[in-house]
Amino acid sequence: MSTETTPATTERLNSIERRLEEMVERKWTPLREKNESEPIEVQTTDDGVAIGYVNKMWCQLLMDDVIRTFDTGHHEFRHMNTEQGWLVKVRPISASKFYEGSDWMDVRRAAVIEALDKTGIHVPKVLKSGKAAWLKHFETEREAEQAATVLENPIEAAYEEMCNGSVEELEVREFEEPREWLIPDPCYSVLVHYD
Repeated sequence: MSTETTPATTERLNSIERRLEEMVERKWTPLREKNESEPIEVQTTDDGVAIGYVNKMWCQLLMDDVIRTFDTGHHEFRHMNTEQGWLVKVRPISASKFYEGSDWMDVRRAAVIEALDKTGIHVPKVLKSGKAAWLKHFETEREAEQAATVLENPIEAAYEEMCNGSVEELEVREFEEPREWLIPDPCYSVLVHYD
């Protein structure tokens, strides 16, 4: 597969910027106003869009919101620490880059990415976590359960081929983000537990 990324067009970056601004207005402006804190900045760079600045704990909540905002297309999400505070950078990437494995990639995450590529299921972000891989995020429990059902056999096959290991279970888990200024804001993820 090609390792080249698709050039980030102005139109694509503008779309990312608009979506982030809408998300900030809906979810983060109430928090900012309650705490009388500085507005969250959204700013376009040469190859992506950066959103911040927040403290470290809030940056994880911000990252989850950003991931959930991009349920279509292929993007890279990164935390960054700057002199002003923490931010999240969203960079558009090609599908081939998204599904590309590499020599340094954790085998648990690589098995999930191979299964996603084969099944055509879109997940904005795949993380590794201990002896698991974590597919973030689904809006509904039903959507997460359907994805887990379709992905189970392809993930098992890929993991067995890569390291002769086995999958213990695919767990659908609900997460509620701790926002005292809103009702709990649930999202659903699929955790792939390996033996």
